[in-house]
Amino acid sequence: MIGIEEVMQRISLPEGARKIVRHMELTQNEFDAWRMLFYEDMEEFLAHWNQLPDKYAWALGLYIRLAAEVHDRYREKGIEECIYDQTFYDITIWCKECYRKHGVYGLEELWWLGQSVKMKLFRLGRLQFEPVVIKEFLQGKDRTIAAGTHVLNVHIPAGVPLKYEECEESFAWSIRFFEGGYEAYICESWLMSPHLREMLPSDSNIIRFQEMFEVVKVHYDYPQAEQRIFGDVLEDKERYPEDTSLRRAAKQYLMSGKDIGIGIGVIDVIYKNI
Repeated sequence: MIGIEEVMQRISLPEGARKIVRHMELTQNEFDAWRMLFYEDMEEFLAHWNQLPDKYAWALGLYIRLAAEVHDRYREKGIEECIYDQTFYDITIWCKECYRKHGVYGLEELWWLGQSVKMKLFRLGRLQFEPVVIKEFLQGKDRTIAAGTHVLNVHIPAGVPLKYEECEESFAWSIRFFEGGYEAYICESWLMSPHLREMLPSDSNIIRFQEMFEVVKVHYDYPQAEQRIFGDVLEDKERYPEDTSLRRAAKQYLMSGKDIGIGIGVIDVIYKNI
């Protein structure tokens, strides 16, 4: 098993966050108990975690240790070291977001990051892929994807531009990595909202990425776009910053009383030919 120092170095964790991990006091018996709860009952795990003082910093320390432990399973399965590094860089992304929101290095998105620890999600280049079974049918122009279909759920990590060519490389990588068995890709995200076409030029990275998919459904369950674009959801939309072209366009759209929404996009497995 690799050590926590190596994990932190490989995922470029900020030095302030590394100090928190180093100073965390956790006996082996305590780690074993938390690990068992993590793998066997995530709901109970989160309930206990929510009661902890300094819960964000504590979670960072635990998840770095879990990430170090799971490295052995990567090796056993012959998974490339770069995939391990890319996948667990998500800890760094969310650690920085925790610092932005709460002023402390730590972790808040424990269920989400748990998918990586449990080897249910992998980052392959620019995109993340998660094998799932869809729970509802999705109707496209030319085919229906039935409930119960095995698909790859596509996620888009924050932090770097969404370049079309890099996304193509990720899809090609996913074909090699997962070795078939999945009938389609799906992506449920604000990036799939067709309303973005009212705000962005057709040659923007976001629109070019969206055009890889057929958007089959739009819903407005929660303001994910506002959370992702501005970092926080504010009641007073006038307070949103306008320091990028996307933020300016989104703010204007929201100020007009409209909702960006969340789209569900689908791709048949056309990337077998890549």
